[in-house]
Amino acid sequence: MNRAAGLVAVAAGAALVATTLPATAAPHSPSGRDLGRETLGDNDGWASAEGGTTGGAEATEDNVVTVDTWARLKEAVRGDEPKIVRVEGHISAMTDADGGALSCSDFNDPEYDWDDYVAEYDPEHWDGRAEGPLEDARVRSYEEHREHVLLRPGSNTTIVGSGDASISDGGVLLESVDNVILRNLGIHDAYDCFPEWLGDEWDAQYDNIEVSRSEHVWLDHLTLTDGDTPDSELDEVYGEQVDRHDGIMDIVRASDLVTASWNSFEGHDKSMLWGNTDSEEYDEWDELRITLHHNDITNLSQRAPRVRYGQVHVYNNLYTHERHADYPYLYSWGAGVESRIHAQNNYFHLADDIGAGEVIHSWGGTSLYEEGSVLNGRPTDLLAAYNEANPDNQLDSDVGWTPEHHETIHPTWAVPGLVHARAGAGGLG
Repeated sequence: MNRAAGLVAVAAGAALVATTLPATAAPHSPSGRDLGRETLGDNDGWASAEGGTTGGAEATEDNVVTVDTWARLKEAVRGDEPKIVRVEGHISAMTDADGGALSCSDFNDPEYDWDDYVAEYDPEHWDGRAEGPLEDARVRSYEEHREHVLLRPGSNTTIVGSGDASISDGGVLLESVDNVILRNLGIHDAYDCFPEWLGDEWDAQYDNIEVSRSEHVWLDHLTLTDGDTPDSELDEVYGEQVDRHDGIMDIVRASDLVTASWNSFEGHDKSMLWGNTDSEEYDEWDELRITLHHNDITNLSQRAPRVRYGQVHVYNNLYTHERHADYPYLYSWGAGVESRIHAQNNYFHLADDIGAGEVIHSWGGTSLYEEGSVLNGRPTDLLAAYNEANPDNQLDSDVGWTPEHHETIHPTWAVPGLVHARAGAGGLG
């Protein structure tokens, strides 16, 4: 089948799906096009279920603030009362209360020094994971740095970029909260100043966004990148690249009811880990219900997403991986333990040396449902390609559920145009 015929076939099949679904609805806005007051649509992904997601839409005028420094932003998002926080300009987490620039060394414990750490745990004379006084000093340095550069919003919060706005050099941690919205914002370079030596590799801890033990979260029109310090350009120590970033959007520890829509993800390695352990520690059998739709996913190496336990709906996303990307392509959809990924009408534009059988990877999963995929202009059964490439580790297509919480699922051929036009910070018009 030639490319034109292939696209016609995809359009016909996907259009049939789309016409059976409700038209895309604009988010409810109680006061016009005020992004801070807008709430998630009634059927827009898992975050619309079980009461929906309204963030700080009910905030009084006293609880609507605009901030342009890291110190004011951290203060403004605290507490669980409804609030709207508008971010103005480009804010670095590596700044003090007066806006002065900080460096990693400003967080050094008195007993910590990077050069001493590297000398102490050199594998030529040290076997295994770092431990002892210098490692303890690293941990104290890390904890002080973490406290400064992670933004911890309370429940019932909307954080929205005002115009061209971003935060960098830190990340957002949604820990044990409910009903939070992040929109129209760049979040860049969640840089860990104090990675740990594990004995065979370096380990960083910060994510651009981490959702932990939280529910009813809407992550919309965000641009997430490694900023000016991609790991691929960082130094090697002990023959291993010094890792400075962890995930780009991790959803873990029994978090639930999350919609990630119209975001732009650019250039990252371990990207979206949804469910952080194979164990039953967090009793996640009925949690980790997440929707990923209309996202621009460019040059991500892996985990887009990698799922454990969750019922995850992945539709109308655009996946691109270029030949000379900073990070090599490993896979996009990771089927982990008890995962139930339902993927529909996703478009892949991958370098010619990446095969259809590489898009899916099994991490102990048993099933994955997939339909309507297009790879480089051709309709492609990605699950069949995976199973053909992995005869001893097959995945079944029966995931035991069918998504009900979604708006229009667009024809696959329409995805590149829609996503390029609207995804990421600034895409709201």
